[in-house]
Amino acid sequence: MESPPSLNPYQSPESQQVAGLANAPLDYHFREMKVFAWLAGACIAVNVPYTILVFLLSAQVLSFPMETLELVDGLHGIAFLVGVVFYCMWKYRCACNARYFYGGPLLYTPGWCVGYYFIPIMMLFRPYQCMKDLYEKTYLIMGQKAPVALILTWWLSWILSGVVERIALASGENAFVVLSHACTLLSTLLVLWVIFTLTRRQYEVVHDPELAAKIGTMSPSKSWLQTVAGVPMQRAQLPATEATIPEAPKPE
Repeated sequence: MESPPSLNPYQSPESQQVAGLANAPLDYHFREMKVFAWLAGACIAVNVPYTILVFLLSAQVLSFPMETLELVDGLHGIAFLVGVVFYCMWKYRCACNARYFYGGPLLYTPGWCVGYYFIPIMMLFRPYQCMKDLYEKTYLIMGQKAPVALILTWWLSWILSGVVERIALASGENAFVVLSHACTLLSTLLVLWVIFTLTRRQYEVVHDPELAAKIGTMSPSKSWLQTVAGVPMQRAQLPATEATIPEAPKPE
């Protein structure tokens, strides 16, 4: 009768191979956002004829009954609020796509790319920094330089329109009213450019086979993780001939 194989107390315990961190499942995937871009753009574009109408009314070129003006003002307010909702949904999805293209975390998470709009003080500069990061991560995979100057112009015009509007309401000066409408019109046109340019660029990355092959490879830490964490972690085992202890001699 064969004796059971002896155990080697010096043998390393067997361990299963551990998958690399780079292969860990992540919620990084492309999110459709074209419909939200068009919905947000349509609501925001209402600001263009509204601004022109208010400008003509302030210049006394046109005149309407007060009931009509209140109705127009109410509809404009509703369109603005709905546009804000669609814009936030669009930007969140764009942030997820930029993170997917980059293959790693952004400077600001998709949630904070939207949340910074509603935090006092930080709402004055963080949304611009978030939008700049989204553009840079998207243009990085395309091998192009992001139009940072135009993004900054859009954001400054938005901030300036709000400041001048408050000055116009406080002073009642017609010059400030005209300047406020001009800044609002410029900001509206630029935000439409920001929305549709980023949307078009992100879809170009997905539909271009050469660019799609680069998705997830732009993060500086990506290659390091794949190199180090992808190494099998199976412990070395002694050969079978060396892994057994010779049996003690049997007494005669």
